[in-house]
Amino acid sequence: MWGGHNLRKLGKPIKKGEIVAESWEISDHNDDISTVENGPLTGKSLRELIEIYGEDISPKTENGRFPILIKYIDANKRLSVQVHPDDEYAKTHESPNELGKTECWYVMDAPTNAELIMGIKKGVDKDSFIKMIRENRIEDGLNRIKVQKGDFIYIKTGTVHALLEGIMVCEIQENSDTTYRLYDWGRVDNDGKPRPLHIDKALDVIYFPPEKIYNDYIRDLFINYDKNLDNAGQKLVRSKYFNIDFLKFSKTFNQEMEDYHFHTLNIICGEGILKYKNGFERIKMGDTILVPRPIKNYKIETKGITILKTFL
Repeated sequence: MWGGHNLRKLGKPIKKGEIVAESWEISDHNDDISTVENGPLTGKSLRELIEIYGEDISPKTENGRFPILIKYIDANKRLSVQVHPDDEYAKTHESPNELGKTECWYVMDAPTNAELIMGIKKGVDKDSFIKMIRENRIEDGLNRIKVQKGDFIYIKTGTVHALLEGIMVCEIQENSDTTYRLYDWGRVDNDGKPRPLHIDKALDVIYFPPEKIYNDYIRDLFINYDKNLDNAGQKLVRSKYFNIDFLKFSKTFNQEMEDYHFHTLNIICGEGILKYKNGFERIKMGDTILVPRPIKNYKIETKGITILKTFL
């Protein structure tokens, strides 16, 4: 309904005329489970790897699944306005094994003057927002923010949000697809029917920040870092859900696994060779690599590469 062809830029196999909205890169979700593409474990699913290797590839989780889900998203058209619950609400109202959805976006591409929906407008409380919904003027209460390529946004549960036209992101999130749709711009599907909305649950979980902290709340969703700093790693996120670093190098560099169970590497641009004991992999823009703990350390030979590294 809202995808396009831009994932081709990341090397994704999109057929002529085919519309693709998302590529689930690392997933142990029932809707889509990743499989190994190369090496001696080719064809094995991520879930099988966890069953075989346990904490050498994933920390223990309550539901036994890999803790994160990573996607590339092409918002050729605007997405529905939505909100995600926290873990406690999801377990109580969806399923004991379900999770909430804390997530983040790295903007990989965006047109000039691109905008997205992020939060409710300042001064709009729950009662006034309900009134807007009833009067079919919900757009009056949605906060729009300009974004550009390279922006990094940490979306807390309870934050209303939507990608708008032309934006492509790498999305890193809890392993959950629990989404409450608030508004879908009046669209209908191929059968002429609107997609279902989840107004009551959405209103349960939306956070309406008090006016006195509103500006700080919105500002803190955007993670500041030096987009041009070369040959360095920068901390973007440290949380119980996931940790993320921004790596930008124009020469060979080393990485240590330390005590973490895994690294995932999303190649944002550039290319290189990932070398580890007894092996190597050629890596390029659009690739996603899962590095398990037994690797211990590895290096990437490159003349220019940008990576989002996620680890737990």
